[in-house]
Amino acid sequence: MKYALQIGEVPIYNRDENGEIIYEYYEDSDGNIIYYLDENGNKIPSETGESKIIYGTPREFDANIAESGGEAEAQTFGLSVADYEAVALYSKGEYPIVIGALVWRDSEPKCEYEHEVPFEIENDKGEKETVYSTVPDEFSADFRVIKTPTSQNFTRAILKAIVK
Repeated sequence: MKYALQIGEVPIYNRDENGEIIYEYYEDSDGNIIYYLDENGNKIPSETGESKIIYGTPREFDANIAESGGEAEAQTFGLSVADYEAVALYSKGEYPIVIGALVWRDSEPKCEYEHEVPFEIENDKGEKETVYSTVPDEFSADFRVIKTPTSQNFTRAILKAIVK
């Protein structure tokens, strides 16, 4: 199986009918298109005003996974059996899986880019930081982690199926 953690939030860009990013521009008096550039000379993408969560590069992990154990188990987690579809069990502290992470069990991760690309995010200290990720498509995952209760020796990742 594989998992990917949330690594930040990025703006969603306006795109043309071919899916290409639209960049900010103006037309001069002769009708020429002039693109606005940032301080590094790069064209500035046109933003929709919305943003999306991005995920890091998917990582391998081993866990026992089982479908819901019924109402008694659900009550232990403080959930209804309708709230989740499966539970992954692994040694406590073995993986940094947290609420919001994506999990692939039967599917293969599909990524928005063919290679790792840089993204500027804000780290835990509020500082801007550049990270590199393949940015997996969240809808290619089978599950999203909704809870991670631990016991003395194990962590359970409570998994909600992703509607595709």
